[in-house]
This record gives sequence, C-alpha cells and structure tokens, in this order.
Amino acid sequence: MVQKDGEIPYLDMSALPIQGSWTEKPLMRKFSSGSRFRNGDTLFARITPCLENGKTAFIQCLPEGVSAWGSTEFIVIRVKKPLPSEYGYLLARNTSFRNFAIKMMSGTSGRQRVQVEMLRGYPVVVPDKKTLDIFAGFVETCFRSIASNSLQMEQLGDIRDVLLPKLISGEVRVKEF
Repeated sequence: MVQKDGEIPYLDMSALPIQGSWTEKPLMRKFSSGSRFRNGDTLFARITPCLENGKTAFIQCLPEGVSAWGSTEFIVIRVKKPLPSEYGYLLARNTSFRNFAIKMMSGTSGRQRVQVEMLRGYPVVVPDKKTLDIFAGFVETCFRSIASNSLQMEQLGDIRDVLLPKLISGEVRVKEF
C-alpha cells in the first residue's frame, strides 16, 4: 500500500508495547532505511533499555498484502514453516529467550545492542506435527481475538476523542434516563 506520495506504513520504537502484542497505529512515511516487515512478523527491540523493558510486538495491524518499515533498532523475527507465525512472538516474550538476548548484547554501556547472529544460537524445539497442529489452532484463534479486541479498542478511542470535546463544550448533550 504505497500512497500517491510514496508513503508506506511505518512504526518506530515508541509504537512497540512493553506488554501485550498490539502496536500503536502505524504512521505513513516515505521509506528511507530501516527494517521491513509484514503481518505475522514479530518486532523485537535490539537496543538497551528497550530490550530489557520488553518492547516486542506481533504484527497483525496491516492491510492484507501490505508491508511496512520501521526503526533499525528492532529485529524482525519471521518464523519458517512448519511453525505458526505466532511462535516467534511467544518465543520473543519467553523469559529464557529474553535473558539470552540480554546476555548477548555488546557495545558501550548506554548503547548496547544484540545482533541477529547472536540470537540464531538460541536452541528452538520443533514439536511433532500433531502437537504443532493443536498448538497452531489454539494460538491462531487467540491472536485473532487479540486483533479483533485491539481494533475495537482503537475504534472506541477514536469515538471518545471525537465526542469528549463536544460533550465538554456543550455541543452535544447526554439525555438523562
């Protein structure tokens, strides 16, 4: 989804949550340099203190078939089949994985980063097909619900932002029951 002016969806580090999987709404910007990602990818903060604080997101907010871009300070985790894409997010939220990533950080004390190559050393277990199918069915349903609920919360927030100033100014009145 490239707009007439060449802008595509963009997420910076501040859009990644510390808890939960849903990001803030992407901004529209012209691509310059940064990480490219799409729905089903996990964004994992690579820099201090964002990694230690838990900044991680599962991308499911983009229109179908649209890719986006963002900060160079996060790593895009794209899971390969047979694992479901949600596996990458759940791995990135796992305490053992996060501690491993934190131990692999290098650089000056105020600007430490973990490199993608270091994360490739983390052992990942791939379960048998039957277990994987059961797991995939469960997590895909959960993440669809998260996406639906998150979109509803965004819509309700937008409605609140329109109505609240009108209520305060007296432009709109609430009838008593």
